[in-house]
Amino acid sequence: MITEDPKVLAREPSLTGLGGWLVLVGLGLCLAPLRLLAVIVANATAFQPDVWGVLTTPGTDSYHPLWAPVIIGETIANLFLLGLSLVNLYLFFRKRRVFPRMAITFLAAGVVITALDLLAAQAIPMAKVAPKDVAQLGQTVVGAAVWIPYFLRSRRVRQTFVR
Repeated sequence: MITEDPKVLAREPSLTGLGGWLVLVGLGLCLAPLRLLAVIVANATAFQPDVWGVLTTPGTDSYHPLWAPVIIGETIANLFLLGLSLVNLYLFFRKRRVFPRMAITFLAAGVVITALDLLAAQAIPMAKVAPKDVAQLGQTVVGAAVWIPYFLRSRRVRQTFVR
C-alpha cells in the first residue's frame, strides 16, 4: 500500500537519495546554466552599438518598433531562467523540500517564455523563426510534460527532498 506518511516512506531506503531518474534530473540541472549562458552570450551581439542601431533606429531597413522590447525582454527572461536554474541546482544537491516546486516552476517558466519569445518573433517581419526554434519549443513542452508529473508523483522525490 502506498502511503503519503513521510515516516512510513522513510522506511524504504532504496528510494532515498539522488539515484534513479534523479540522476538525469541532476545532469539536466548541471547543463541548464551552461546552456542558458551560451544563449545569453549569443544574444548579446544584438546589444552591440551597430547592430542595436540598425534594429532600433526608425528609418533603417531592419527597424521594427518591437525589436528593442523583444531583445530586452528575451535577455531579462534568460537571466531570470539562469538565476532560477542556479537556485534549483543548489536546492537539488542540498535536497531541500522546496526543490520539486521550484523545478516545476522552472519547467513551466521555460515553456511560457519560449512560447512568448516565438510569438513575439513572429510579430516582427524581419525576424526569422527557424524550424529549430519551433523544435526547441516542442522539446521544452515534452520535457515539462515528462518531468512535472514525475516531481508530483514520484515516491523517490518525496523521500529525497525532505530538508
